[in-house]
Amino acid sequence: MVVAAPLFIPEPGLTVQQRLSKAIALLSEGNAGQAEAELRAYLGHKHRSKVAKTLLKQISTPVAEYYPSDFVAITLSNGESLSTIAKQYLGDALQFYALAQYNNIANPGKTTIGQVIHVPLTEEAQAFIDFKLDKGMDTSSTEQDHQAGSEFQQQVEKDQSPEVPTFTDIEQLRLLLGEGQHQQAVLAYEQTGPSFQLNGGDMQALIAAYSQSAADTSDSNPVLASSYYQRTGNLIASTGDNLLALEMFNRSMQLDSANEASKRRYSSLKLELTDAYHRDASLAFRRQELEKAIALWQQLLTIDPDHIHATNYLIQAQSLKDKLQRLE
Repeated sequence: MVVAAPLFIPEPGLTVQQRLSKAIALLSEGNAGQAEAELRAYLGHKHRSKVAKTLLKQISTPVAEYYPSDFVAITLSNGESLSTIAKQYLGDALQFYALAQYNNIANPGKTTIGQVIHVPLTEEAQAFIDFKLDKGMDTSSTEQDHQAGSEFQQQVEKDQSPEVPTFTDIEQLRLLLGEGQHQQAVLAYEQTGPSFQLNGGDMQALIAAYSQSAADTSDSNPVLASSYYQRTGNLIASTGDNLLALEMFNRSMQLDSANEASKRRYSSLKLELTDAYHRDASLAFRRQELEKAIALWQQLLTIDPDHIHATNYLIQAQSLKDKLQRLE
């Protein structure tokens, strides 16, 4: 009995940009079939997309044809992934999927510290290795790659053909977020310029990356974790959720009492929130909307238990509510 190949259909309802992000995330999980369907749908709207064409070529081309057989073996250090290796050695982070196939890695987003990766000796890889050798660096691991990478990439970009697909800042960030490389995604974001813009989905993923980075480093490096929570709070505040942002600034202060930026933001947000809750609760009380007024004052007191006015008004509102219930 012949088993039919699975039929992959693009997910309905996605925006064009969401579709590309989904395709990258699927490839990071090793799901090439569904990723191919999303990429072809994406090309239906973005006919000239070099990013989509590069990814499709990796899916459809046998890896023995895609890369030379000669390779260099390197050992992954902390924070490295297949996309960062592809960026440093092959000149294009998009090649993470082909690199995974070259190494028989089923899930490209799952690598570990100390894992040995075979990097095909393309012209780009050989050039980067030669660059490291000239600098007297260790070519058997990725530990010094960031030190060499920035200068090397500047040199490469000057000579790079315009036909070579490039990976934009936002695409690099989305790839790292999709791989679950939280600290690398945070680093990539912090290297962007002030004009860098994120859509809602990217913002939520970045907030999660900062929060997870803070949780991951809270025991080993509380000062760094504090700064991650501070930036998490800044991002959340920019979305308008000041209550959750306040919690992030509080976590930051708990980890590092010397974090003055978090202290300032916590104090200003606390005052802003308590004023708003008290104002809205007072208005509800005057309108005899007692349930709403009580709930708002109770919420205020979870933020500032020593707020005298809220305490007094809450007692009055609860007393009035009890009286009205007895009259019913």
